[in-house]
Amino acid sequence: MSNNSSLDPRLHLPYSIGTGIPKGGNTEIAGYLDSLRTQGFCAIEGVIPREEVEEVRESVLLGRRLLEQDRLIEKQKRVELEKERLVRDGKSAIEITEPVRPPVAPNAELCDISRNEIFAKYLAESRVLRVAKAIMDPHARILQTEVNKSSRPTEKPVTEEQKIRRGWHSDWPHDLSAYGPTENEPWNHCGAVGQPFPDVCMALSTIWFLGPEDVTPYNGGTWVVPCSHKDPRNPRGPDDGIDDRAPIPGEFQISVPAGSVFIQDTRIWHSNALNQSAHERTAVVVRYGPWWLSGNEFGNLHSGGKTINTYVPKDVFERFSPDVQLLYRHLAEGVEDVLQPENQRKAMRARFLDQPHLRNPDKIANNDHVIVGAMTAEEWRRNQKNP
Repeated sequence: MSNNSSLDPRLHLPYSIGTGIPKGGNTEIAGYLDSLRTQGFCAIEGVIPREEVEEVRESVLLGRRLLEQDRLIEKQKRVELEKERLVRDGKSAIEITEPVRPPVAPNAELCDISRNEIFAKYLAESRVLRVAKAIMDPHARILQTEVNKSSRPTEKPVTEEQKIRRGWHSDWPHDLSAYGPTENEPWNHCGAVGQPFPDVCMALSTIWFLGPEDVTPYNGGTWVVPCSHKDPRNPRGPDDGIDDRAPIPGEFQISVPAGSVFIQDTRIWHSNALNQSAHERTAVVVRYGPWWLSGNEFGNLHSGGKTINTYVPKDVFERFSPDVQLLYRHLAEGVEDVLQPENQRKAMRARFLDQPHLRNPDKIANNDHVIVGAMTAEEWRRNQKNP
């Protein structure tokens, strides 16, 4: 909690959803993974040390302002490019004022991280990366960075109807609305996995809480429904009989200290919440995904339209740490994205290149001990060296 005396005394942290997970080493990581697999979410505290939270928050607020200027320039650039295209195609370049499908770098939209280098270094924090890689794939990368995801104070007075209103949904790639394609703009979409969702974690939505207060139900802690990631229904399922605006039994709001990261399986049912405090609860949303999940059609394009066809300028990318570079390499200007080192090592092991005794040409092993279907995924995980 900030020492600012003007902050509302009701914002003292009543609990943290990270409580109960042992801290330190493999045991801590196993606790987060168990929470993710069972409940559909977890929280990692202290990813940004408390004494550094204010500096990071101020840098993000500055980054937002710089991005607002960038978006105006990008929008105009895209309109001019579309006019030029129409003239080349022999069509009438009528007055175009709305954005169109985005071009590629360097005329594409800047990724938000390009204006938030101070914040960027925390994205490769060891616990966060270990959890993301273990739950999805060792070759993890960042598919979304949105720095304008704060919860601003609700206009007063707050009504009882407002307090019970929800906005239940799952996140991309499990957002069934696909972000709103129409007959006239069928490209205006991000795609969505069809129901029933496969029982696999395809992406992790993370919320990075930057204060100034700790996160509580009073100032807009996210509503979640534990274990809903395993339910074949969905609040936006057109035939599932769920009112996405009404409370759901078992729901609760998260609470965590500022500097924490809330991590959720994108299938989990969740909703934003009212911020009844007097202060903006600053946050950044970052989505981690495995290498095999395409991000080419994902995301709200800030200057209009929808796409993740953003990029990180080469000079910015070169200032990132090696670990952060791996997360954004697929968006970096002029940089080839290849299989990350850990997956390369796994591929070598799968070919037994580091275990020549298993590929002795003069000996064939006996597989009588193998009973197909007898081992569960949980048993397999326990047999691995690390979580």
